[in-house]
Amino acid sequence: MSVSERTIKAFIQIIETQSILFSTKDWADLHELASNLPEDTEEISTIIRNWLKLEQRNQIQEAFEIQRKNISSSFSFSNQQLGIANSKSPTPVDQPSESSKKLIENAVKNNSPLSENTKPDKK
Repeated sequence: MSVSERTIKAFIQIIETQSILFSTKDWADLHELASNLPEDTEEISTIIRNWLKLEQRNQIQEAFEIQRKNISSSFSFSNQQLGIANSKSPTPVDQPSESSKKLIENAVKNNSPLSENTKPDKK
């Protein structure tokens, strides 16, 4: 696994499993960041690392670094046999998997308290 892929995977896992670390402003920033990401994995990795550098995000960065160190070096988005938490990929072997950009967009959308997807239905 490349360093960039490991960075992206760790960041997604922190969003999905430790969303409590993110402030309302962080979520707003993440929504904007996710919607403006390029397709290139290395560029996304650099953007994530820069986003984490702000002093008010120290707890997120610490959790991210721990998570990044725990990721198996055999994981790869480009040849994704196993997904996050070693789940099987829903993408058939002969088809491309979701881009890193799309994975981050989905993680933010599905875990943010600011997203419509996470709010309870009003009846």
